[in-house]
Amino acid sequence: MHLARVALLLLLTPYISKSYAAPSSAPTPAMDMEECLSLAAQSASDEITLGQLREQCQQRLQGPDAAEEHIRKQTKGVVEERVALERFTDDNPFVLTPHRANYLLPLSWRDDTADYSSSLPIKEENVDSTEVEFQLSVKVHIAKGILGGGILSGAYTNRSFWQAYNKEFSAPFRETNHEPELILSYSNDWQWKGIRNVGNQLIFNHQSNGRGEPLSRSWNRIMLNMVFEHDRFAMTFKPWYRIPEAADDDDNRDIEFYLGHFEWMGFYQWKDRTLSVMLRNNLRSDNRGAVEIGWSFPISSKIKAYVKYFNGYGESLIEYNNSLQSVGFGVLISDWL
Repeated sequence: MHLARVALLLLLTPYISKSYAAPSSAPTPAMDMEECLSLAAQSASDEITLGQLREQCQQRLQGPDAAEEHIRKQTKGVVEERVALERFTDDNPFVLTPHRANYLLPLSWRDDTADYSSSLPIKEENVDSTEVEFQLSVKVHIAKGILGGGILSGAYTNRSFWQAYNKEFSAPFRETNHEPELILSYSNDWQWKGIRNVGNQLIFNHQSNGRGEPLSRSWNRIMLNMVFEHDRFAMTFKPWYRIPEAADDDDNRDIEFYLGHFEWMGFYQWKDRTLSVMLRNNLRSDNRGAVEIGWSFPISSKIKAYVKYFNGYGESLIEYNNSLQSVGFGVLISDWL
């Protein structure tokens, strides 16, 4: 079962490597304009014009790099660029669009001292401090023009922690978190001193580890995600409201004391290198929270090297009330921006 999960991740990798990756109907070098228009029309929406199709084909005939460069010249910042690249293949049913970062960290070390003897078929002292961590995150647009021009999307994020090197105990998955979301997005162009609010989202978010009692961890939230950018810098501020649960059904009733009520993320991109910072805090006197810092840089045309550092509470749901440090090294299949 564990190998099947990893096989699925590797199988999907070519399709989520970039949101602007060439679709299956992309033109070959020998294809002419007429053939490209014929193929593009098969997956185009009813609203697109012939002139727009012709412009797309001109870009595609020059190759994906030329198309990406054209989009970058037409946009004002990194977030607007990301949205434009997603729209480039939005009408193609054979392309999966990345949602959050997709990565594989073959080496992830943690100083965790929590007792996992009840959540694994092995004792605490036999849990390896070095494991494999990966995240798979995709989304799909469901409908457009919702409530005055919004875009409704569905998203799913899977984050797993795998004791791959613990061969003595059959290399179990220590924890897997599932996070489906329903997202209503609105574009915006409000600006203050060069900082633009380019979009806002209303999100229904469910997060759980898919286990039964007593190891079940889950919660439901309503989120407001506000997205800002200035040239190559972007940031998001995401406050949330936890939907209350009956006391008998709540398996982590104090989770807000550790994960707080908001998440802030900042990004800076320079020559395909991206620095990301995530901050959470409960804004209480006990001051519990978390920080995550990521750095990525290209090692090929489709893959980046990735280093990630985490310190605080809530790296995964099973340990939401346990503070730890971790650092991972691996590859980034699709970046935040």
